[in-house]
Amino acid sequence: MAADRRIKIPRLTWMSLVGELHRRGRGRWESGAFLLGTAADKDRRVARFVCYDDLDPEALETGIVMFHARGLSALWALCSEQGLEVLADVHTHPTSDVRQSSIDQEHPMLPVKGHVALILPRYGRTSKWSLSGVGMYVFQGGRRWTSTHSHDPAPPVQLCTW
Repeated sequence: MAADRRIKIPRLTWMSLVGELHRRGRGRWESGAFLLGTAADKDRRVARFVCYDDLDPEALETGIVMFHARGLSALWALCSEQGLEVLADVHTHPTSDVRQSSIDQEHPMLPVKGHVALILPRYGRTSKWSLSGVGMYVFQGGRRWTSTHSHDPAPPVQLCTW
């Protein structure tokens, strides 16, 4: 991924996102969100996030993320109203293992080549100051993903000041 196409998340947004995902999962179940911004911007900066259960109230009821069609309809309506696009998605896993499950691999939230998915460990109990320990995956199409890390020379996602 070219450096000028990285997704940049303002630190305050990241801190809020991590805290909110942990709060919503209550330390007992998975939670998640979409990261929204404008893909046309050179640096693809995240403007805001929207949690899965705000779009689909039943998304977290089973303990794992089950996002339904009505949630996608609500997401597209929100993006249209606010002039935003989905830049990435993020969800939590119960342990420190941030590898993709077979369900994660086979069912991307947005099955579009280049889409970025992040996985936070321990139901969102992770650093609010860095992306260390966060799983980063770029969808390649056809159920194929590329795994990257925050310490890679050109990670697909970085934190920024503003």
